[in-house]
This record gives sequence, C-alpha cells and structure tokens, in this order.
Amino acid sequence: MFKLARLFNLLSVIALSLFCGAFLFIALVVVKFWQAVEPDVFLNWMSDHFFRFPVLMLPLNLVALVLTIAAFGTGWKSSSRFNLGLSAICIFICTLTFPIYFAGANAEFLNRQLALSQIASAIGTWALWHWIRTGLALIALILASFALFQQSPSLEDVS
Repeated sequence: MFKLARLFNLLSVIALSLFCGAFLFIALVVVKFWQAVEPDVFLNWMSDHFFRFPVLMLPLNLVALVLTIAAFGTGWKSSSRFNLGLSAICIFICTLTFPIYFAGANAEFLNRQLALSQIASAIGTWALWHWIRTGLALIALILASFALFQQSPSLEDVS
C-alpha cells in the first residue's frame, strides 16, 4: 500500500503543479491583459476566447482534486496524512470557488450583463477571487510536496 500511496502522492503533486502553473499564467498574464484593454475589447475577447478556459481548467482541477484525495485515502496511515489531508481540503475549497463565484462572474462577462463602466471593477473582483483560489492551490501543492518527502511506510507495510 505504501508504494500506491507514494504513487498517488507523486501524481497529485504533478497535477497540482500543472493546475497552479495554469492559475499563475491566468493571474500574471491573462488578467493583466484584461486590465490593460478597453472594456468593449475585453468583452469581445471573452466572447471569442473564454470557452478555452473551462476546457483546460475543469479537467486540471478535477484531476488534481481526485488525485489529492486518492493520495490522502491511500496514505492515511502514513506519517504524511496530516499534510495530505490539509492539501485535499485546500484543493477542495479551491474547487468550490467555481460554483460559489466564478460560474456567475464568468456568465456576467460572457452575457454582457455589466455596463462598460462596471467592467474594470468586475475584473478587479475576479482577479482578487482568482488570487484566493491560486493561493489555495499553491498551499495544496506545497502540502502535497511536503507529504511526498516525509512519507514513511506504516508499521503494517514494514512487517
């Protein structure tokens, strides 16, 4: 079971790394672009390109979540269970930010439900929420990484 737990932990770290990398790209590149363009250009960009986000991000999120939960489930008897449990909680809360905030906010942009004068403020709010979920994902990654390096076999696996 120890080898399976380490495998899931390693796969969790890889998935969380990819997920965090995508989040950082969005925060540092995409959001900065959104903030730099005029509101009507932003709304046109959203209409033309935003469909790519869920196609990439939802699978990355779900794979990271499932693998982190699997790492916790298979490693719950190991010395890394605390870090894996906290990692799973962080990525779960990160996942919840989508239905809590992002689904509605994204729909407002895509359906042009905001006045042009409200776009800059809405992007700012979106960016803040995005940094919160990016922070949660990074914490999950750090905790899963610590768990990977602290894992030792349980007494059942040694005997």
